[in-house]
Amino acid sequence: MIKFKIFFDIEKEEQWLNNMLSNGWVCTNVSSGGFYTFKKTADLEQVIRIDYQQDLRSEKRTNYKQLYEDFGWQALKEKSYDGTYYWLKRKDGNDELFSDNDSQIAKYKRLMKHASNWALLSFIWLMIFYSNDNYYYFFNIKDAYFTPGLWDAKGFAFLFSFLFETPFAIMRIIPPWLFLATGSMYLVTYFRYRQSIQKLIE
Repeated sequence: MIKFKIFFDIEKEEQWLNNMLSNGWVCTNVSSGGFYTFKKTADLEQVIRIDYQQDLRSEKRTNYKQLYEDFGWQALKEKSYDGTYYWLKRKDGNDELFSDNDSQIAKYKRLMKHASNWALLSFIWLMIFYSNDNYYYFFNIKDAYFTPGLWDAKGFAFLFSFLFETPFAIMRIIPPWLFLATGSMYLVTYFRYRQSIQKLIE
């Protein structure tokens, strides 16, 4: 079974994967495009954990993976291009990747950096649209249609031109709002991770 989902929050993603597991579906692969592959399982005594380690390079990455494999964790993905690692193991009472506060805080700091980088990138993309002086049609759908005289046309001529240009108009309208939404979500995620650090410090 394949499911498509987009997550901004790794902890919510982890919770969803474990809920699927408790219902008898274990994740076997995760693609970077948001597609999750599951297979039916009768073994419900398993747990999935997610870690983010973007700065690992070559030998450090090998040592990182070997460390968790020695403790019984199995990587769901052989390679991680975005630094996200998915780990699966049987429950044995030691079911967390990080058992002490310092390690948990370090994890959240990595997640905060990841979220802030994506938020910044989203807003840079948004500003690129504004810098082209084409922001006026973000708020007026009619302005996203460039066909001369479209709104004065009648009958078939209007219908043909309208249907022909609608996909292009959508491409002009959607991206800035999408960048704004994703940037906002990453900012919310950033502050959520920051709150988690504060709770661990207290």
